[in-house]
Amino acid sequence: MDDDDEYEQERLANIQRNRDLLKELDLDNGLSSSSKKRGPPSSSNAQSKKKTSRGNAKTAPTPQRVQPRRVSNRLLGVEADSEKERQRYEKEAEAIRDAAEAARRARHEEHDLAFLTGSGEGLEELRGTFEAVARAKAEAEEEDTKDDRELKKLLDSMVLRSADKVTNKRVYSMVFHPNREKDLIFVGDKEGSVGVWDPNAQVEQGEGEEEGVKTGQSWNLQIHGRSPITCLRFDPISATTLYSASYDATIRAQDLHTGISKEFWAGDESVLLSIFDILAPESHPSAFVDTPSPMLDERSLWVADHRGGLTHIDMREPSRSSNRRGSSSAQGPPTRRWQVCEKKIGGMSVNQAASSCIAVASLDQCIRLFDVRNLQTIVPTTDEAPHNYRGVDGDELDAAHEKAQISMSQARLACTSVDFDPSGSKLIGVSYDDVVKVWDMDPRWLTSAYDTKPKKNGVVKKKEAAPSKRGSLPHYFSKAKKEEESSPAELVEEQTPMRPRPDDVLAKPMVAIPHNNQTGKWLTLFRARFNRDPTLEPHFSIGSMKRHAEIWSAKDGKLLRSFYDEDNMTAVPAVTATHPRSGGRLATGNASGRCTFWAPP
Repeated sequence: MDDDDEYEQERLANIQRNRDLLKELDLDNGLSSSSKKRGPPSSSNAQSKKKTSRGNAKTAPTPQRVQPRRVSNRLLGVEADSEKERQRYEKEAEAIRDAAEAARRARHEEHDLAFLTGSGEGLEELRGTFEAVARAKAEAEEEDTKDDRELKKLLDSMVLRSADKVTNKRVYSMVFHPNREKDLIFVGDKEGSVGVWDPNAQVEQGEGEEEGVKTGQSWNLQIHGRSPITCLRFDPISATTLYSASYDATIRAQDLHTGISKEFWAGDESVLLSIFDILAPESHPSAFVDTPSPMLDERSLWVADHRGGLTHIDMREPSRSSNRRGSSSAQGPPTRRWQVCEKKIGGMSVNQAASSCIAVASLDQCIRLFDVRNLQTIVPTTDEAPHNYRGVDGDELDAAHEKAQISMSQARLACTSVDFDPSGSKLIGVSYDDVVKVWDMDPRWLTSAYDTKPKKNGVVKKKEAAPSKRGSLPHYFSKAKKEEESSPAELVEEQTPMRPRPDDVLAKPMVAIPHNNQTGKWLTLFRARFNRDPTLEPHFSIGSMKRHAEIWSAKDGKLLRSFYDEDNMTAVPAVTATHPRSGGRLATGNASGRCTFWAPP
């Protein structure tokens, strides 16, 4: 019995110690009901409970959030998976899909600035800006060519002048207006909108805004359907006309003087337009020394598509109904298309000094030079583009390569960009194997009457061109003229001796620059673009994965200047553009639509 009493006393003492410990931790309310039954509560516990109850009485009640009562469809009388509900949901989803499809669809009608801006905000300022550049003279004045030291000095003096979000979506293309008196930049984005940016405009600063790099003033014009604008070009003859190409398979012309946007040409809706270039008499005057009529001066537009085709649009011929699939009422000049590559052409450039030579860069890992005279006379045209590369006619493709191809350079991965300099003597190519290549050539190599494909023994023989009718355009581009006539190329050859022509023009690049071109899925592909100012040493601009914009020398492949600002260039400036008439002006655009403008202070 004594042992039992000692055990019971020890058990009660342990219980009391535990109660005291819980009381110190304010956990005495958490005692189990069994422990409360085993012994009477102590006076200290009773007092603590009274204090707690009095404290709770004084504490304000916790507010409760009142929510509506949830009621099931059964109580509402709605049958599960009813036919009416299913039909309603399908109609709503179909309406959303139709609205998105309508927004992406090409715009074939004429539109004024009020329609293109949507809200009409800043419409008068935009009209004034367009009128200012339309009245100003855009012709380049003759100046002495600046050497590389002056060019380096000019580039080093450039500072960040403006930065702003010009478009709402990713920048795909960009071009400067050629006016020297006013900097005006046009930016094409992912959803068919063209941003018009005046980086030097004075904008009133709002209250609380810190002083820093100014933003300028910008407007957005919904020129195309909600598809990427892949290329922007100003008419070489009339700087008041801006041409734009989009994935909606249309090319539109925006008149800055009248503000009207018209459809210039429309193709098959399933064939996406990659890039285009405009050929005009003013862009290569040496090719039109002695023509019987100004109407014979070639005025054409070349378009490359994502199925490996080149399309020629004669801008002199009157418009007529297009055979575009799905819309027979569209108007546009007649066209001819040739299949020249197996896969998508991402880059294209017309040699302005040798108008019959076109360079293309495609996903089949090749950069090719074509003589379009042979395309027009020998290679058959293709009325419809193949659905994919498996549908390409091998015989027609081989004919284009054998009979019209001047030279070819193959890279390890896809080629994304190609561009001729203004003199036509240098060609730059960008490929996904992290190389930027520059070739040096004489434009007369591309216009002289040589076979387009070298012989196996390395000897290149002249070919006999078929006689052409006097007065026709091929007659003035051909070398098979009568003895009493002199072609423009022959006149140039008489002035300066021609360098020996290599067997393969693109066999070895003059400069190969290592450059990270792995832009991936979310960035616009890098496109190296030559500066069009003929008074400056040849140089080109390109984006960089280091979030810099770069300018390189095309003569020796040296990096002349790298542009970066930690506050305003927080993403990769994948798209770059330089002023075509004034050196020392650079614009960049990134995937968020933010643009920067660099110029001397």
